[in-house]
Amino acid sequence: MPEPLHALSPARRFSGNVTVRVLRAGWFRPDAGGFFGVVPRPLWSRFAETDDRGRLHCRLNLLLIDAAGKRVLVETGTGTRLSDKDRDIKGVEGGDPAEALRAVGEDPASVDFVVVSHLHYDHAGGMIDADGRPTFPRARYVVQREEAEAAHGDELRLRGVMEVEQLDLVRSAGQLAEVNGEVELVEGISVTPTGGHTRGSQAVMIGARNGGGRQDDPHERAIFFGDLIPTRWQLPVRWTSAYDDYPVDAVEVRSRLLARAAAEGWWCYFTHDPGELPIRLEATEKGYRPREG
Repeated sequence: MPEPLHALSPARRFSGNVTVRVLRAGWFRPDAGGFFGVVPRPLWSRFAETDDRGRLHCRLNLLLIDAAGKRVLVETGTGTRLSDKDRDIKGVEGGDPAEALRAVGEDPASVDFVVVSHLHYDHAGGMIDADGRPTFPRARYVVQREEAEAAHGDELRLRGVMEVEQLDLVRSAGQLAEVNGEVELVEGISVTPTGGHTRGSQAVMIGARNGGGRQDDPHERAIFFGDLIPTRWQLPVRWTSAYDDYPVDAVEVRSRLLARAAAEGWWCYFTHDPGELPIRLEATEKGYRPREG
């Protein structure tokens, strides 16, 4: 039986009484060569299959987080503003975050914060609806200031790649929150800059640092990597993508975060992974891998 286009996973609780659910907002199919960069096909093809156009089958995973009486949505999918031609080339099915929320019985107007890991189309494409209005009318949209500045910069590599128009429409609506560095949005939810994939990419840390102050609190934390590590397929730290603007930085940050995730038992959420989430990691002589059991 085929998987549904939209789905919402059961809630998982983390320290600080934070609950997280994975919102499946649809599919897209990136080119495998670009997705794995210089990694030879005989290596990645052992666990990732492609269609007849050389594309991978990847999820648009959003996180729906409830913490401290606030609701946080992480990522916005591809949205509704892609042309039919682009949807075909990129293999997009679904992608509208508001439609995905309504399909699982959730109200887009209930969202207080929208965290956008970076401004590529498959993460920031749903910030604005088809009528040019913010998709989430009550929310503050959280973007790293360095990412917003890069989107308005003059780097040739970035032209036509970042969702500049959507960013500016959110800003004009008074709903943009540019942050600079690590910031706690609400108790138990913080964003932290990673760079690597784009200049201002950010990850999301989930769970209070010192637990929630209650004896029954599980004291567990989690991380959402964004496109710094888009799937479990990229756990080898040197497996950067052709889409990484700063691959040397990406390797260093990936190595540091994965070491902490394995050592401290963080649960890991991946933005494009088609498998069950979250997972824990273990360190081996050959690198990091999903922990069994």
